[in-house]
Parts: sequence; C-alpha cells; structure tokens
Amino acid sequence: MNDDLLVRDLKTTAQKVSRHLDELGIPYAFTGGLAVITYGDPRTTRDVDLILQLDPWDADKADILAAKFEEEFFFDRSLCLEGITEHTIFQALDKETSFKVDFHLSEIVPGACERRIMVTTPAGITVPMVTPEDSILSKLVWIKLGSDRSRKDVIAMLRVQQNLDLEYLEKTAEELEVAGLLKELRIQADSYDPHLVL
Repeated sequence: MNDDLLVRDLKTTAQKVSRHLDELGIPYAFTGGLAVITYGDPRTTRDVDLILQLDPWDADKADILAAKFEEEFFFDRSLCLEGITEHTIFQALDKETSFKVDFHLSEIVPGACERRIMVTTPAGITVPMVTPEDSILSKLVWIKLGSDRSRKDVIAMLRVQQNLDLEYLEKTAEELEVAGLLKELRIQADSYDPHLVL
C-alpha cells in the first residue's frame, strides 16, 4: 500500500472519529502516531490514538458511543464499557479503511487532554491534539516501557519543534521519572549524527 493511500485513509478515519465525538460533545485529543507525524517524523501509521475525557462513572456513554460508531466501525459496546469503567483503553476498527482506533481513557501525562490545541495535520485536517510537549513526554514513557520506535519519534519531534516549553518539559519528565531519557535524546537530537538514530 502506498503512502498516499495511507494518508488518505488516515484522514478519512480521523475525520470520522472527530465528527462523531464533536457531535456527542465528548472532549478528546489525538495523540500517538498522528501527533508524531504532525510534530516531527512524517512516517506512516495504521493506528489512530486519542484520549477521551470520560470518568469511570460515565458508563452510560458506552451505549451512546456504540450507537454513534457502530455503523462505520467494528465497535464492541462491552469493551467500551469496560474501558470506561476500568479507565483503561478500548478499540474500534474502521470498516472502510481498516485503521485501528485506540481510545485511551487514562492519560500517560496528567492533564494532556485539557491542554489540547487545535492543529492542522499533514493529512490536511484540523483537529484537537495533545501539545508537542505532551506528545514527547508520553513517548518517553513508552520508551521506558520498552518501545524502541518511540526513541526515533522523540528525536524527530525535538529536532522539528523549535519553541518547546523546556521548563514544563523538564519538570514533568522528572515527575514521570523519564528525565534521564529526555536528556539523552535531547543530546542525540542536537547532534544530527544519523548513526545515533537506529
């Protein structure tokens, strides 16, 4: 599958998700691969990740979400309900594009959804998205959990984003216990040595 088709499908899926959640009035923010593509590395992805601002007592929203999504997505109401009540994650699959959508109910970086900003992605859609700083911080946590791909993502975002709030970035990295990783990857981002990025 070529990159143009992937970009088109990503745009299609993200637009559907955004439209449905806007109509329901549920606060959300895109994160994950779409954030990396927007803030740093124009890589491909077949997943759409976003944070939903719902609490465990919002269990009634499972039926509402299912009714809204099930026509265009493979959407399991019981998994949605479990995700909301357990404050974890549930997934859906776009019937048209086969893109997987991960709905995260808990935030790796506290307050990331509230700090969301409207951003126009390379796919040409304007959506609410986590800030560059929060995208970097969440990827640092994923690295700590064993995601090697996230190292390249962080380096790319550090190189591209020239106006980062470094005070917030460093303070929150300390709180998330990833300050050492941030320091290491900032050195690599500043070096522009291709041998440091595997």
